[in-house]
Amino acid sequence: MDELLDRFQEIRTEFIDVLRRFPASKRTERLFNQWCLKDVVAHLAGWDRYFVDIVDALEAGEKPAYWGSMAKFNATSVEKRKDQPWDSVFAEFVTNGEAFIRRCKHIPESMRTARFWDHKSITPVQMLEINIHHYGKDHLAAVKKVLARFQ
Repeated sequence: MDELLDRFQEIRTEFIDVLRRFPASKRTERLFNQWCLKDVVAHLAGWDRYFVDIVDALEAGEKPAYWGSMAKFNATSVEKRKDQPWDSVFAEFVTNGEAFIRRCKHIPESMRTARFWDHKSITPVQMLEINIHHYGKDHLAAVKKVLARFQ
C-alpha cells in the first residue's frame, strides 16, 4: 500500500501543479464536457472527503455508506460547491486529498485487503487504486490537454 500511496501523492502533486498553472480566467468555462475546471476539482474534493469518511468508518468498526449512483454523487459534489469561489474549492481539494493520504497511512495491515461492502468487492487497497486511476487517467490527462491549448 505504501507504493500505491507514493504513486497517488505523485499524481496529486502533478495535478496540483497543473491546476495552479491553469489560467484563472478559464477556470469557470465549460471546457470538460458539461464541467468547468472548478467542477472537476469540486467533484474530486467530494470523492476525497468521502474516502476519508470510509476509512474513518472502517476504523470505527462500522460499515461505510455506499455512494450509490456515481453520477448523482458527482452532481451533488459539484452542486454543493457551486457558489464557492475557486480558492475555496481548490483549498478543500488540497485539504481533503491530504487527509485521505494521512488516513490511508494508518489503515491497519489486516484491513487493507478486507472488503467493506457485502455487495461490492472493494477494499481499501482497491479504493486507492481507483483514486489513482480517477486522478491520473480520467482527469489529469484531460486537464493537461486543455491547459496546453492556453500555453
